[in-house]
Amino acid sequence: MPTGSEERRRRSSRSQEDDSEQGTPLTGMPTGSEEMGQSSTERGQQSGCSTLHEARPDPAQLAADKCEETLKYIYQNTGSYVQMMPWMDDDKKHIMDIYTKLQLEKGDYDLKGKVETYEDIFEIKSRDGHPIIRAILRGLAGLGKTTLLDKIAYDWACGSVTVLKKYKLVFVLKMHSLTQDSDVIDSVFDQLLDEKDIDKEELKSFITTQPDEVLFLLDGFDEFKTTELDETKFGSLLKMLNRKGEYDKCSVLVTTRPSHYDKLAKGSLIERPFVLVNVLGFNKDDIEEYVHKFYSEESFRASGLLERIKSSEVLYDLARSPMILLLMCLLWRVSSELPDTMSRLYDEALKYIFKRKIKMISPEEISKLIIAIGKVALRGLLASDQTLSFREEDFDPDVLRMAIRAGILTSQRVQKKKSLDTSNSVYFIHKTFQEFCAAKFFQSEDFSEKDDEQFAKFFHQTRKSVGFDYLLRFCCGDKDGRRTNSILQFLLDKVEHAGILHDGNLQLALNCYFESQSQTLPPLQLINSVLAYTITIRDFSSDYFTSLMYFFKNVTDHTKADENAYFEKVHSLEIHSVVARESSLLRFGAQFACYVNKMTHLSELNVDLLVKNPTGQRIERNCVLEFSSLRMNELTQLKNVKLYNFDFASNDTKNIVGALSHIPNLYLNLSDNVTLTGSGDSWTHLAALKNVGEIKFSSCNLKGDDVEHIAMAVSNLTNLVKLDLSRNKTLAGSCSSWSSLAKMKNIQQLCLSACKLTWDDMDPISAALSNMPNLVELDLSYNKNLTGSCGSWSQFENMRSIKKLILSGCSLEEDNIEHIVMALGNMPNLLALDLSSNMLRYDGEALSHLKKIKNLQNLDLGYCKLTGDHIEHIARALKNMSDFVELDLSHNPTLSASGGLWSQFSEIKNIQVLKIISCNLTVGDMGYITMALSKISNLDELDLTGNQALGGSDDLWSHLAELKTIRKLCLRSCNLIARDMEHIAVALSNLPNLEELDLSYNEMLAGSSRSWSHLAQIKALGKLVLSCCKLKRFDIKYISAALSNMPNLVELDLSGNFTLAEARRLWSLLTDMKQLQILSLKSCDLTADDKSRIRLAQSQMTNLVKLEY
Repeated sequence: MPTGSEERRRRSSRSQEDDSEQGTPLTGMPTGSEEMGQSSTERGQQSGCSTLHEARPDPAQLAADKCEETLKYIYQNTGSYVQMMPWMDDDKKHIMDIYTKLQLEKGDYDLKGKVETYEDIFEIKSRDGHPIIRAILRGLAGLGKTTLLDKIAYDWACGSVTVLKKYKLVFVLKMHSLTQDSDVIDSVFDQLLDEKDIDKEELKSFITTQPDEVLFLLDGFDEFKTTELDETKFGSLLKMLNRKGEYDKCSVLVTTRPSHYDKLAKGSLIERPFVLVNVLGFNKDDIEEYVHKFYSEESFRASGLLERIKSSEVLYDLARSPMILLLMCLLWRVSSELPDTMSRLYDEALKYIFKRKIKMISPEEISKLIIAIGKVALRGLLASDQTLSFREEDFDPDVLRMAIRAGILTSQRVQKKKSLDTSNSVYFIHKTFQEFCAAKFFQSEDFSEKDDEQFAKFFHQTRKSVGFDYLLRFCCGDKDGRRTNSILQFLLDKVEHAGILHDGNLQLALNCYFESQSQTLPPLQLINSVLAYTITIRDFSSDYFTSLMYFFKNVTDHTKADENAYFEKVHSLEIHSVVARESSLLRFGAQFACYVNKMTHLSELNVDLLVKNPTGQRIERNCVLEFSSLRMNELTQLKNVKLYNFDFASNDTKNIVGALSHIPNLYLNLSDNVTLTGSGDSWTHLAALKNVGEIKFSSCNLKGDDVEHIAMAVSNLTNLVKLDLSRNKTLAGSCSSWSSLAKMKNIQQLCLSACKLTWDDMDPISAALSNMPNLVELDLSYNKNLTGSCGSWSQFENMRSIKKLILSGCSLEEDNIEHIVMALGNMPNLLALDLSSNMLRYDGEALSHLKKIKNLQNLDLGYCKLTGDHIEHIARALKNMSDFVELDLSHNPTLSASGGLWSQFSEIKNIQVLKIISCNLTVGDMGYITMALSKISNLDELDLTGNQALGGSDDLWSHLAELKTIRKLCLRSCNLIARDMEHIAVALSNLPNLEELDLSYNEMLAGSSRSWSHLAQIKALGKLVLSCCKLKRFDIKYISAALSNMPNLVELDLSGNFTLAEARRLWSLLTDMKQLQILSLKSCDLTADDKSRIRLAQSQMTNLVKLEY
């Protein structure tokens, strides 16, 4: 029951209501000492006669006081009432009677604090503890962003929320009325205030001098009138967003749809730090609370509606949106029925709107009205600046009158720029209704052939379609024909990689197909885009998963003769579910498993189900893929199974093992399953995996007892050759438990990386491993406690079967090296040693002891802070190793300018592969390096990636001609420029064995024009990589001409050059390279026209067997 004061407040609020259109500025508002009362300053002035010595009141403070009173009056009176829909001016509820808390989720985890309520947004701080004064609320249409801002404004006006009390002024501005040159103060007066009562300049003075007391709530960046932004034309409002100009220190919270987030969060608008909050709508409890509030006096209706919503997955998903749930409540109140799709729901809503206000209107008249306003709506949506506000003259007068009367359109008086004149702007009640009406025009007979051509042209030229998702879904609503197929086609033409089901265009295509409610087999292009060799599902929403299940059902229903035919194309399935609230797979688990069963050629299953609720806590659940529903015995080709982040129950291990036990050569990855720790006797079920070849338990919080049980369980698995226990820091100090490792006689590779092992652990570990005769690889990397204790390394002598030892990141120093090498020298089978990421900072003499490891073939010293002094000792150690073939010195920038010291490398006679990646090499270094390497007769591969000082070094490249034996040369990211091409090509033309050249990530090569022609001199080359070089379109002309004269070139990689998009007729030049067998154009942002022209060129390239784009 409301308190007496609450009831008086409500009655007072209701008495202030008027029948004006939504958004119309209020008139007749109390001023001065009227109803709202005077400010303290004014009362002080009137309390007596001023003297000459009294301080005059601050005019800026007076303006702020008056502004505060006016804003609070708006937000507490008519602003505090929520029209149940904007067309229903006589059906309102107080915001406190209907508002239901939304589910919020902080999108940035690098900021301090969590977001459970909107109040938390104002308390988030940076890592350094500074308040964040910019925030973005991101959420789909209808999720309650606008109502949330209204609630913030209402709470501020009432003074009921502590974090808002620091603000003297709170401005709520609608961005659909703003442009990129809008001024902050002008916008405030246009939408909220009257210049007759408050002085503009004085209010501006207060805001700029007291910015920490001012909060701006900007609603609907996605409805912003300017779509193509030009920073040079920004007015003070957009400058304020990016902390520039005179309002830079004001607090700002802005809402947007996800489709416009990237534009909003780029550097010219909001730079970091800012708080990103995802508005998630309602969860199950919220839905129930909202419906019960709506039907507060009709509980039987609330129960009936909730039962209907829960009966349909589609309705349940739609009900997460507060706006759509409100539609459901309204429609249920009329007929106690609900449709199944979003299109049908809006269709019913519009009929309800018109019939409620215009009693005698027929369905045919409603349809004509919607089509008439839809024509204007579509023109606005497809305009270059996406028009959301219109002039009255844009509509037929009779149509406008009827639409405003019904409430689907609203008219608002606005002041013209730099003028006292006013005019009426017309808006749709919500952008989704504009999109729905536009779609109805698209579907109508009034939509001409010319309209069709313009529509198709617009979307074929639009690089991203996700901003038009509601429009396109509505366009396909209950329509299964040519126009729906054309929408599906241009969406699918934008899909870069088949099977990537989180691709925005592919998701939208599936949603459009669902809205069409087609009863036929999906178009072949859609089938091939979804059911590909590899399917990856990531971050899926509930409504999208509903669409996917509908698609799978139709594929199955319409291929009865061989219902697995399309599903058999799938060989790899990856599911990465990082979603808020309940996982879709929880509700679709059994149904989804049925379709996985049809993927009879599936060889890899990778499921990562890190499900979080809005507070960031893990959600407890059973195995959501419902392994009991998977007929594993029919998935005869399954080999790799990865199950991450499952919350295993006590019997889950048994169920999963039972399902996988028949699979031959199984690789089982159960990493990140922290609930596996302490599984006790449940580990015994692993013994049933007779055919498993590799098991990984990384980051499972395992303890010593777990190791004992695991070792016992797998001890008789003769096919198990690799066990990964990495990143289980809880294993440190397991002591006697390590002895159980000796039971695993067949293990060949053991990984104990990052387990915080100490030498107390190593004693029992080395003793156990010495009794594992088949162990050939041991990974002890990133166990930083192994440094020191020099004498302890002698324990390694007993592990005589080891061929590869990884000690990277163990904080080893040069003092340790001699003792390590002495022990390793007694390991007769050791061939590969990884000492990378250990800071070997001194003179390097200790490295000369490496010569004691007589049979060493491979040595990794990357990230060791090596200097020129180390080179001599490394060369001296390796020169007499007859079997040594590969040395990696990468990421040692301290090797720069080592000069003549590089000449020592000529002594390593048998080396075949040398990697000197990102070592900051100079031109002088390269002269000595190439001179030394020219004396090595077996050198096969040289990798110089990331040595950016090499670019533009004309005299350097001639030295490459000395490397006669080299087969592969990598010059990735070396800052090469156009003139380098000639010198490199001339040098490499004399290398008879060169088969592969990698020039990727050299962006300065873009636009090299005729310089590309020099490539033709490298006749022996078989593969050329030019990925991610930001190539210009006209580069294709010169590259094609050069490569057409290279008879041995069979593979060309142009991937990642998104700048090649829209090359148009230049793609026909690909046919010049008739010898090509493999061509990659992946991640080139190709348009539908590009792909069509590439396919035409492909038809004339008779040797091309693999084309990727």
